[in-house]
Formats: sequence, structure tokens, C-alpha cells
Amino acid sequence: MRIFTGTPCNFNGTADFFDRDSGLTVCGFNAIGVESRSITLGPAKENDLPLMTRASWNELEDSDWWRALNLDVFVFYTWGNPKYRGMLKAVMDAGIPVAQVADQQGFISPLADWPAHLKAEGAHYWHQPRWKQIARTMVKLPYTAGARILLRDLPYAKMIAASDLFLTATPSAAQRYKRFLSRTGYAKRTQQVQFCPIPVNFHFRYDPNIKKANEVIAVGRWDSIQKRTPLLTRTIERTLRLRPTSRFRIFGRITEELETWHNSLPEPHQAQVTLEGMVSNLELVKSYQSTRCMLVSAAYEGCHNASAEALCCGTTVVACRSPFLGALEWHAGSDSGTLAESSSAESLSDALINELAAWDHGMRDPAIISREWTQIMHPDRVATRIITLFKEVQSRKLR
Repeated sequence: MRIFTGTPCNFNGTADFFDRDSGLTVCGFNAIGVESRSITLGPAKENDLPLMTRASWNELEDSDWWRALNLDVFVFYTWGNPKYRGMLKAVMDAGIPVAQVADQQGFISPLADWPAHLKAEGAHYWHQPRWKQIARTMVKLPYTAGARILLRDLPYAKMIAASDLFLTATPSAAQRYKRFLSRTGYAKRTQQVQFCPIPVNFHFRYDPNIKKANEVIAVGRWDSIQKRTPLLTRTIERTLRLRPTSRFRIFGRITEELETWHNSLPEPHQAQVTLEGMVSNLELVKSYQSTRCMLVSAAYEGCHNASAEALCCGTTVVACRSPFLGALEWHAGSDSGTLAESSSAESLSDALINELAAWDHGMRDPAIISREWTQIMHPDRVATRIITLFKEVQSRKLR
């Protein structure tokens, strides 16, 4: 059996590429005995690994080129973007079953989730005055409710509906894409939209030899407004006042804002917070394995690889409840974390304290948490799910 993945972008073919998404899915297929490679756009690069196949745009739109590969299935990371319609058509004309993949949360159009769309400006521009958020929403509304549907949304719907499967990263994203297809005239194609998680590498797993410490980890690009650094710091300050024994470790590039804040903390609290900075992937794995909770202060996220990796290491997740944090809402379910009901430091701190208390009282079992999530998100499990979904597609066609 030959199942290739593909991304129509000119990525480097190094080990980093095969550590996540399309490349890691290739590793998953190979792990279960299915021959797999990843196809990407552009000329070959000196550091490309053997599992990388390069192709030009013209080749990717040539059905004969695809036919020569003798593929049983192709997993195509298109995000439903119609600019890749010619490539999708070429694959399908070659008789190859195709699954398109999107790692977003399904906010492709207001038709997918009107209530969330009306709140989007507040999430993306949380740092601006409320009146500006409302004004921006009102200015955009006539376009998004009219011209956008014709010019942008309908071509996307046609693209999404064209393939055998359309795979989404979270259950809530699948519901949004199904709703989007239903509202754009493709109600009969909603069954092809299926949830299939983005894979997490094998080395993210629980280690029973590493004791879970009374620690909280935070990982992010702290120079990004999206990550809401002020919410992170205020949450940590309040938590330390109420629970001074907890330790915090912050990973990611340390900004001047974080350094200034850390220096301003009272000495006892300063000793409880470590600015770890940038570390290797191996060091991050060990940190996930030794900590109890991950604290996420972001205003919005896609599939959020960091919390998925943490869960596979038996670490629970604390974040804010929001339609723009669908991955976090999924990750924090099933005794795997706690969600704050609002985006205030008080609410997020309360959620974190409650989660740490659950650990104190033996209500969290890292071995069970890790086992449940690795069975869903490790590459071999993701590859197996994709094959199972294609078998279901074939079964429906035979009815």
C-alpha cells in the first residue's frame, strides 16, 4: 500500500518538517508498514531527507505525473484553499482517492459560525478598546454577509466538497465545516468532513520514572499579541498569592516585557518563576514529563501542538473557554484539564488553582491521561484512522 502526503508549499525537507503535520503523518504510515513519502513544492534542496519528493507547480497539476506514482491514497494539506484546485483535480483525474486536510478551527466563513464571527474582533484585537472592536465588526459586516460569500466562500465550499474526505483537527472544527457546506449548497457532502487530529511525535509520552512536580509550564511566542502575555503574568501573580508553593516555568523567547515583570516580582515569588527561554525539543519533552499542568493564556489558537504534546506526556491543560480555542476546549475535556469561564486573570487563576487541587487530591492520573491521548494523537494512530476513514468511504460507495 502506498499513501503519500503533500503540502503545496516550499518547505525545507529537514527533520523539523518530519516532526509535525504532513511530514509526521508520513512517519505514522511508515510505522504501520504503509509506504509513504511527502510531496512538496519546489526544486530539491541539499538538506532534504529521503522521505521528501519535490515537484513543480506544473507537475502537481499534471494527472499523468500523479498516475505514475501508483498511489492508493493521497493526503493533501490544502486547507480547502481553491488556489490548489488544479492540483486536486489532477490527483483525482489520476484515479487517486484524496483527503484534504485543514489544521484550522473552522472559522472559514460567517456561514460556519455566525455567533463566533461576531465575536472574532474581540478575540483578535483584545488589546484594543471595546468600541474599536465593535466598530471594526460593523464596518466589515456588509462585506462578510454579502460579497465575501460570493467571491470567497462559495469557491472554498466547492473545493472542500470536491475530495473524498476533508479532515479537520478538532471535533468542533468538523462541525463548523459541516455547517459551512450545508449552508453553501453541499449538504449531501457533509459526511466527507471528518475529525482526524494532527499527529504528535512518538517521543511525547509519559515516563513513569519521572515524578510529576508541583509545577506549571507555559510555552509560547511571547512577542505575539495572540499569546496575551499580560494575562499570563497577572494569572501567575494571583496564583502565587493564593498558592505560593507552586512553581512556574516559562518557555519561549524571553521578551523585555517578561524580564521586566519577573524582576518586579517580590523575591519569594521571583524564586518560584523561571524564565527558561528557548530550549531543544528533547528538553521540552522532559519538561512536559515532569510538570503537572500547562497554562495557556492565548486569545485564539489553531490546533495548538504544545498542549497536545503536553497531554501525551500526562500533563493537563488550563485555558480560557472560547470558540477561538476549540483545540483547548477539546484537550481540557475528559479529566485532562480545566477551563476558565472568562478571560480574566481571576477566572484563569481560579481554574489553574482548581486543576492543581485536582492533582493534590489524586484526581489526575498522568499514566491514564497519556495513554488516552497517545492512542488518539501518536502518528501511527492518526495514520490508522485515515485508512479507516477511507475504508468507510469505499463502503458507502458500494451501498
